[in-house]
Amino acid sequence: MKENYTVYRQHGRYAGWPANHGGWSWGDEILISFQDCEDSHVWEDHHSVVPDCERYMIFARSYDGGRKWRIERPAVKHLTDETKGNVTTDDITPCPGGIDFTHPDFCASFTLSGTDAGKPSWWLYSLDRGHHWHGPHSIPSLGFTGINARTDYHVQSSSEMIVFLTATKEDLDEGRVICAKLSNGGADWELVGCVGDEPPGWEIMPAAAQRKNGDWVCLVRGQTKRVLDFRQWYMSQYESHDGGKSWRFIEKLLPDSFSSNPPALVVMQNGAWCLAYGHRDEPYGLRCRFSHDEGRTWESERILRDDAACWDLGYPRMRENAQGQLVVAYYYNDTPEGERYIAATIFDEEA
Repeated sequence: MKENYTVYRQHGRYAGWPANHGGWSWGDEILISFQDCEDSHVWEDHHSVVPDCERYMIFARSYDGGRKWRIERPAVKHLTDETKGNVTTDDITPCPGGIDFTHPDFCASFTLSGTDAGKPSWWLYSLDRGHHWHGPHSIPSLGFTGINARTDYHVQSSSEMIVFLTATKEDLDEGRVICAKLSNGGADWELVGCVGDEPPGWEIMPAAAQRKNGDWVCLVRGQTKRVLDFRQWYMSQYESHDGGKSWRFIEKLLPDSFSSNPPALVVMQNGAWCLAYGHRDEPYGLRCRFSHDEGRTWESERILRDDAACWDLGYPRMRENAQGQLVVAYYYNDTPEGERYIAATIFDEEA
């Protein structure tokens, strides 16, 4: 089974990058967040966003497992229309703690204002399934020159969760992936370990899962060191057997290519793992792989979509609905000059 749906599409707007903000689910209720920008409608082989335009954090919610969606613009402090979507270091405050991470309606978003070392990252949380948000709260540097946050957290108890982030490298460029602990209900941060050695290029945008034996698996999006205008991308897998303190490189799950996209990883109710990602080589589209041994081996790649017009797509977020189907949301295109929109594909292992 495989079905495609439009989540958000508006002429003159560029909607993109769900991977940068987050996706959450409560049975058939699914919430995703993405960025809404002004579309230039000029395709020059890069994102067709008007430079220095206002950018907004938008939410889409489904109550039927991913088929029908409604757009929401909650009053996210310092990310609303009134503040033009801009966040400065003065806006961000430390979290006082006391949050119950196991609250049934809890969700959190870890995000950033840019990939430069001097730009802030912060996190938000909600106790009512994303209708109202608290924050932004600061993310400390944890000994690095900067933190480039995207959302990948794993609740461990009512007061503690493991968060995977990207830190800037010694040369101030992004990035290397790190594993951190957020404890005392959100008040205290601690660096647990670095996921792999500092890469010659960069490795960013982690997607992690924990095996039943407690081991961690982390997938990262990587780029080889740039030589003149030549660069390639890959996806690598790491594992930790000591709670995230030390990590071992396992393999390049996707080899060097010109396809650049972050991973979306879901551990399904039936125990299967699914990995989804945008495919930025021809034919452009969306792909996935399954594992039935907790990421130790992966089945061959499956094509979910191959009907996009150019490489500017992907950055997925994926959840499982109450029927055991996978719902992956991503940004997509029909023509290079047309607007980018948010789409969702519902599929199962037979797709």
